[in-house]
Amino acid sequence: MPIQIISIFCEGPHDVAFIAKILKTMGFVSNESTKLGEYPPPMNQLLTIEATTAQVSDLNLSELRSTLLPSNTLKKDQNYLFLYALGGDKKETERNKLLQNFRSFIPAEGEYAVMPPDTCLSILYFFDADEKGVQKRLSELNKEVEKVLNHQPFTRHHEVVTENGIKLGCFIFTGEDNNTGKLEHILVPLMKAENETIFDNAEQYLKENFVKERIFRLKLSTNKEQGIVEKRIKDSDFDHSKSLIGIVGQLQRSGKANAVHISDTDYLTLQKIKDDTKCQEITTFLNLYFEG
Repeated sequence: MPIQIISIFCEGPHDVAFIAKILKTMGFVSNESTKLGEYPPPMNQLLTIEATTAQVSDLNLSELRSTLLPSNTLKKDQNYLFLYALGGDKKETERNKLLQNFRSFIPAEGEYAVMPPDTCLSILYFFDADEKGVQKRLSELNKEVEKVLNHQPFTRHHEVVTENGIKLGCFIFTGEDNNTGKLEHILVPLMKAENETIFDNAEQYLKENFVKERIFRLKLSTNKEQGIVEKRIKDSDFDHSKSLIGIVGQLQRSGKANAVHISDTDYLTLQKIKDDTKCQEITTFLNLYFEG
């Protein structure tokens, strides 16, 4: 059986938590305790290099936190999965760096192979459709990877293509119309089922207490005339669905972030995931990469 090394590029930690949850219903187990050098090549080399950046002393703490290391790793049989939370769909540079790393391990005609012959490399992209729609999102991704592969590989999502020896695919999260939407349009209805009272009460709390002006965070700064002052600045938008998940999640995992609520909550059960149409689509898509 060949070794499958599969990198999954997600927009953020919520996506990683949800995909990891689905993978665990498919029999995958967490693999974070493995030492970097003990992962199969070439991933062991990539992880080690990233973790021991030669110019680490030249990085500030923000840059150090942004090193390209996976958030989660999982394993089943000879399938090794590496899930990345890359901080939003704008992180083209980071995604293309990882794609270029994978491409460098595929020998050109006449070159010697630099990785074991029984190893397959794959990259999966998970994006929200948002209001752009599936085809617009697909077009953007094609233009992105073309900068590395000199070719636009995707004609639709939910499919597997092979380019330059790498298996590629993308899955775009959509809501009920199967064209626009985001992860939360799948996640919230799934979590709410059989927990309607809790979610309705949380919705009411948000409705009664939301004040738009307070989404602008307070920032402290120093002013020569006034000394230390504070003012509100806008650096993010309010997301109703994320706030809703955060409220209901506090009933079970106090003080934890939404990614923990998604991974640990009993709002998402094995049976729910198995029965849900959207989750079945994701499972079917993922299974395409475990068939050798």
